[in-house]
Amino acid sequence: MQKLLFLFIFLLSVPCAAQRHMLKEVAAGRSLQQMTKSAVSGTIARHPRVVQGKILLERQKAKSEIPVDLEPYIFKKVLATDYENLPILLYEPSLQQELNAAAQYMEAMSAFEEFKRDMDIFLYYQSKPNERHELTVLERQDWNERINEVNAKLRRLKNIIAAHDPAYAAARKYMILAAEFINPVLRGLLTKQEFARTDRQYVQEEFYLHAPVVKNQKSGWMTWPPSFLPHRKPALGAPSALKIAVLNDRQSVLDAFEQAHQKVFFPDWKLSTYDNTEDLLRAVAGGQSFDLILTDIIVPGGGGYYLTASLRDKGFKGAILALSAYEEDEQMGLDLFKRGFDGMISVPTGFERNKKWPRDIMEKLRHYFYYRDTNRWIR
Repeated sequence: MQKLLFLFIFLLSVPCAAQRHMLKEVAAGRSLQQMTKSAVSGTIARHPRVVQGKILLERQKAKSEIPVDLEPYIFKKVLATDYENLPILLYEPSLQQELNAAAQYMEAMSAFEEFKRDMDIFLYYQSKPNERHELTVLERQDWNERINEVNAKLRRLKNIIAAHDPAYAAARKYMILAAEFINPVLRGLLTKQEFARTDRQYVQEEFYLHAPVVKNQKSGWMTWPPSFLPHRKPALGAPSALKIAVLNDRQSVLDAFEQAHQKVFFPDWKLSTYDNTEDLLRAVAGGQSFDLILTDIIVPGGGGYYLTASLRDKGFKGAILALSAYEEDEQMGLDLFKRGFDGMISVPTGFERNKKWPRDIMEKLRHYFYYRDTNRWIR
């Protein structure tokens, strides 16, 4: 649950610079409530309406559809376990300790039941195309406060009630669902879905696509072709005729890829760009095939974690590389690896404004293909 609290700093779909500012607030010990308040106070309400003397924020239509089947979650009663069958973790507890544990459990489940009743109605209408709307900042803040209150009560049960208790487990799962709907940027981050990796072992230098150390190197491992060559063909260690997808919510990044593709980048490859995860998932579900996907990790509506988990669940065999402003970190690399990523390219924010970015990206991709062929990875 502590990790959940940390991830809630992304509750607003904000640029990377703002995300880093919020990270500093976490390091400074500020609470989520304080961070939320500061974020809201610095936000300007767009398209206000005045109704009966009150200023109301205009409700905008949602930009994307809900990606989850809500049938198993909404309007489904979660029955709290009775006292006799409650799995209390305390070792040889006294009667008073048992009663206190049961009372704390019932208090948390009662708070969850009340929250779920309201959230079910909200999710029901959000699932209707004609009813769904983008949440205003104030609406999002109100829901986040309620989510935090319920999570705080559930968190206190961690060392008292066994995690396998059906109602307790259902409540925790539902709260993740609620958090991801209120803050779409969290989608895929809160549920840590890992995949067994029998295809290769994790090696940090390989995962972050560092330049390989090649003994007795001659002219075989060439640097990026000089600018006077007509096409800068990627034949130097990289296969031809690849189908690549790029997912990023920043249009400047997608435009840069498209422009570079037309001129000097990926001359023999087919490139498709997406600013919405659901559009990319629909393309794959509709039969579109990709050999390689470059995805940002944090994308409103579901980023790299959500995309990768969804694709791997469906048996996607292509390579997925994270393209993110996050710095290289051993633990993060291992976490990405376990969750289905095949590598990560760390780029600074605004990298697309640097004229050398196509060369840097291609170098990383060449390293990936070198490692793939040398180590005989299946993807």
